Amino acid sequence: MSEGFHLVSVEEKLSLKRVGAADSSAVAVDFTAPALNYRVSSAVRQQGLSKAVGVKGSFRPSVLDATAGFGKDAYLLASQGCDVTMLERDPLVFALLKDGLMRGLASQQSAVVDACRRLALINRDFVELNSDTFSGVGSVDVVYLDPMFPESKKSARVKKDMFALQELLGAANDAEALWSHACAIACRRVVVKRSKSAPTLGNRAPDIQYKGTSSRFDVYLTPKP
Repeated sequence: MSEGFHLVSVEEKLSLKRVGAADSSAVAVDFTAPALNYRVSSAVRQQGLSKAVGVKGSFRPSVLDATAGFGKDAYLLASQGCDVTMLERDPLVFALLKDGLMRGLASQQSAVVDACRRLALINRDFVELNSDTFSGVGSVDVVYLDPMFPESKKSARVKKDMFALQELLGAANDAEALWSHACAIACRRVVVKRSKSAPTLGNRAPDIQYKGTSSRFDVYLTPKP
């Protein structure tokens, strides 16, 4: 799916753009971005994502973000004190995440550095992950899934970075396999981000749902003995 895209350096950031496109179209992972950190500071604990993964009181679950993308949700959770492992199977997106994480750790903003220290990054395909051979996954509290939404002709153009990700990766065609594997690994719950009108994944209804204006979080409780 990476045909037609390449990585370039734009304003000292590793960036993704289409071959022949203007630099202004390039996108990068930037954990220092003011808009992203504004979300952190604006009562993020009350947002659906934090509620869905189970952030409550002093409890901070460990999270395996199985479809990390550009890492924004992982960063928001890390900013709240969760230890988050980001898995990304696409080599170009993984490279963007690695560059963004390195720049975040070198930031002059202490809050950004603290959050990035709680992020781990691995270039792996979640559906091929074996908990017996990957240390830590067997005890992860939450598996978070954000499979790419199929493009809707009725919807307005999404933000530039997400549009680039959709063009590069396309809609997920293994979302059901992701969900099934997540249920086998998560010790407490699986959280699936879906567009508001999208059907649920898996063979059972979510135990909890948190609905937003354009998307929702489906929560499947997976208590292990």
